[in-house]
Amino acid sequence: MAPYHSHGFIGQQIHSWVKATKRTHKPLFELAERINADCYQSLGSVTIDSGSLRQTLIACLFARCLELFQASYILVSHGMSPSGSVTLRALLEATFVLCATAKDDAALEAYVIDGEREKLRVARKLLADKDSTLSEDRLDVIRGIQNELDEKMKEQKIMKFSTEDFAIKAGLHSWYLTAYAKTSWAVHTTIRDMERHIVLDDEEKLKSITFIPTDEGTVDVLSTACTAMIISLGELLSLFGADTTVADMYGKELERVMTKTA
Repeated sequence: MAPYHSHGFIGQQIHSWVKATKRTHKPLFELAERINADCYQSLGSVTIDSGSLRQTLIACLFARCLELFQASYILVSHGMSPSGSVTLRALLEATFVLCATAKDDAALEAYVIDGEREKLRVARKLLADKDSTLSEDRLDVIRGIQNELDEKMKEQKIMKFSTEDFAIKAGLHSWYLTAYAKTSWAVHTTIRDMERHIVLDDEEKLKSITFIPTDEGTVDVLSTACTAMIISLGELLSLFGADTTVADMYGKELERVMTKTA
């Protein structure tokens, strides 16, 4: 633990860990970097119709996926796989939404209206707060927003989608039940997750509390993140009528890398 005891993951010593990790899993990290580069190139090459809500939204969701993919890459390369699982979960959610809204009108409408639902939820909470410090004028504005949104919700009557609903519409429900479900422990801070910080002595008594870089979970997190990005890339290219060969190629290459890793 010595190199990390004073600055942890943001100290200078972590750079040696990053280099060693990338050497150990060289084929996977290099593949991730190539996927990342092609995703940038693909997003920059599509021509978005400004009048198309779907095209605009999918391009934005793809950018969101790419950012979360990079976050997962950075975290696992620094030995922070538990944190990488948190960003992976967000990446999977974004992937479900991207794929669902790209191909299904009901999912697209539900996703857009969810923003309005969130505004309505916040407005109701603010108005229900008896200890609110907001002025009466400000509260009147919020009441107006609430009334407007209430009417809009009544008129539209669009079904609220859960993450699972988006996964189903995306054709990725089996992934929701497996890869996505596995990330739940990372987000909700379970007792099992806390056990990894405990160091016991020879008599099974508490010796210290620690957290240091770990290689455990690196391959699982990064390979799943690569899969999500490949799927999202294929969906982006398909929506804009571009050749999806590059996404298919990366899918096969990832399979080969994982076969050699196993």
